Amino acid sequence: MIEMQKMIVLRRNQSEIEKQNSEGGSLLRMLRARHFEQAEQTIVTYGRPLEIAWFNHYFNEQSQEHVVLELSKYQNDDGGFGHGLESDFRAPISSPMATSVGLRHLNELSGIDATKPMIEAAIHYLENTYDTSRNGWFAVSKDSNDFPHAFWWHYDETENMTMIDRNWGNPSAEIIAYLYKYREYTARLDTERLVEDAIQYMNRKPLFNSENEIYCFIRLFDVVPEAWRMRLESGLIDAVGQVIDYEEERWHEYVPTPLNFMCAKTNNRFGINERKLDAHLHFVMDELERHGKILPPWGKTYYETDLNQAYPEWIGVLTLKALLSLRRFDRLEPSR
Repeated sequence: MIEMQKMIVLRRNQSEIEKQNSEGGSLLRMLRARHFEQAEQTIVTYGRPLEIAWFNHYFNEQSQEHVVLELSKYQNDDGGFGHGLESDFRAPISSPMATSVGLRHLNELSGIDATKPMIEAAIHYLENTYDTSRNGWFAVSKDSNDFPHAFWWHYDETENMTMIDRNWGNPSAEIIAYLYKYREYTARLDTERLVEDAIQYMNRKPLFNSENEIYCFIRLFDVVPEAWRMRLESGLIDAVGQVIDYEEERWHEYVPTPLNFMCAKTNNRFGINERKLDAHLHFVMDELERHGKILPPWGKTYYETDLNQAYPEWIGVLTLKALLSLRRFDRLEPSR
């Protein structure tokens, strides 16, 4: 009886959506349930247990403990994260970059006692790997070269860094965000000074050419108090405006698209054109309706040898990310 009532409500909701859309109403286009189910099957087929656990938490009311269990498999005894958590470098050893990704996951979990020792250990690892000469962190060490990795993660011993490290904020700005948020676990680093240094870097830098660096600063923006946000906001608006790609025909490529900058929990749009943001939501729905998945826009070329495991992992990661974006903007059919 309950199931029948639910079906009646769902049909009524969909009927109202179709009626208002046909009359030029203001209700937004949503991803239909059958396309959602295709995306779900993609995540089950291609995704790692970590992405499957996240999907089940967000959409199937599974507890966060399953996510914690899967995430814990990527953490090492030194507190850092590795083991291919960032799929494009497979080093099992810890790195600041992989640890920033681990804390990004932990930051989404709440009220779980099991995360506290994981966070504390990760913070201690980051304190131990802080580089005073850089006033921050390098993404990976040269030891990562001993394991499969995409070329952008190759540690150049002439430069003593990867090409990623040419932009200080990636991952240092994001790491500082977590050091500040979890500052009760810090023992040696002055988190307020680090935040201040990051803000000054952002406001002094005249030209941004790395969207990934900007994502890191948006995550910093997300956790600091309002006074610091006010000082970051204008710089972020300018930085986003410098790199964002509004050309819809290019969104199949690896370009910084509008939704990619929606990585903060706040509703700040950082100057992004609302019409283009809506168009990008439609683009994501089109991709899921046509293919049932989101393919890595940077292509499969880099994954034909010892990195072949990474490509399907990215399909799972990106498809889950797409569903979560649609969920955030209320673009999933009411059955979900």
